[in-house]
Amino acid sequence: MNAFNETDWYSLAQSVKDGNVIPIIGPDALIVEYEGQTVPFYRLVSADLLKSFQIESEAEILQHTWSLHRAVSVILAKKGSPRIEQSIRREVSRLVAHYSDLVQPAESLRILAGIRAFTLFVSLTPDNLLERVMQTADPSSTIRTSTYSPRDASESLSDLLLRQGERGIFQMLGSCTQIGSGFAIHEEDTLEHLYRLQSDGTRRLTTILSELRRRDKLLINCDFPDWLGRAMLRLINDNRLYTNDKTTLEFLCPQANDAGLHAFLMQYSLNTIGFDGQTDALVQKLAQISETIQPPLQSSVITTSKPNGLGPTIFVSYSSENADFVRKIADQLTNLGFSDVWLDRKKLIGGDDWSDRIDEAIEKCDFFMPVISQQADAQREKVFWGEWKDAIQRSHRIKDVFLMPVGIDAEFPNKANYQRIADGDTTVFFSKHIIHAPQGILNRKDCDALIERCQRFQGASRD
Repeated sequence: MNAFNETDWYSLAQSVKDGNVIPIIGPDALIVEYEGQTVPFYRLVSADLLKSFQIESEAEILQHTWSLHRAVSVILAKKGSPRIEQSIRREVSRLVAHYSDLVQPAESLRILAGIRAFTLFVSLTPDNLLERVMQTADPSSTIRTSTYSPRDASESLSDLLLRQGERGIFQMLGSCTQIGSGFAIHEEDTLEHLYRLQSDGTRRLTTILSELRRRDKLLINCDFPDWLGRAMLRLINDNRLYTNDKTTLEFLCPQANDAGLHAFLMQYSLNTIGFDGQTDALVQKLAQISETIQPPLQSSVITTSKPNGLGPTIFVSYSSENADFVRKIADQLTNLGFSDVWLDRKKLIGGDDWSDRIDEAIEKCDFFMPVISQQADAQREKVFWGEWKDAIQRSHRIKDVFLMPVGIDAEFPNKANYQRIADGDTTVFFSKHIIHAPQGILNRKDCDALIERCQRFQGASRD
């Protein structure tokens, strides 16, 4: 894993300008001013947490990036009892609230939060400091937050689909500022969050995880232990790390200082690049890059959707050439009330691996959406033709709307403009109401119609 060179800076700058970078904020990125000192926020919390349980603070604990995890582990080892963990959790929540009211964000944190090119952040800490700093740095923006915790009921999990001009934060390891929500306070907690996020969380946070996996990541002051670094990097990537098919990049600031993780990344993750300078220098350069973006970057993912589990499921079938536009459609469908959006073999949206169960997915989905395009029409032999045939066959057994074709070309889908789709079984698509979504963007009228259809489906389900 080499340090940044000019090519790496160019790659990062271009990705920032394209709105394709998601910063992942680790504990030591939360630098604050307190009583004349500039310190990491969790160094304050961890020191007082140890005092609360009559344990002497040690520099080895407090100077570690994950000082809270270290402090909790010491408390559990020395004061272990069946109910001690809940006491620790309550005390952490109290201390976070206490210090949040006393500190001021340091300059580097204010600059980072104010970079408008970053529309979506991932926070690895349970506080609301980043949200408050973002709101102060950019008062014109609406800041939306989504939190994941395996302690939360699945129906309460909240996906994050941002509208233009909005910015978002995903608290991957939970929140201590939301009543009733759980949050990770030690390494085993963190492991459980990551494990569950790949199963039950993935079904409710489809947009967030899709965005994480398709965009470049800038990991700031995360300083992962070896085991956590490997697990985290694999979770936020669609493809395995050691493959030529991997197209996204991870920029680590600073470089991994865990010898095991560093060696692993050197050998197996060629798209992970380490920055060997100070965080302040990186943030300053990112701010300069952001200032060159004209006009101001518009958000690409974006109101918080809270699926209630009763919404219909929909299978979106498309030609791979249209994948980028289909992603946009899938993001919008999630926000309109569909509980799950399945995108066939690619598993771009949705938590289950349907690679061996496409037929089953088509049989189980509530609606089927074929994506009509000139690129699809040009394909003589592709998997989606078989999917469309199976869905048409099933539609004959359903006394209701099942097929919901969508056209993504600039012009409204006219039967005369498509040679193959307008021939044979698939000609039935042109007898249906076709949704027109040029380049994957649904208009307001169709959005309202889809919301109404989801509501009607939910009403029928309750009946």
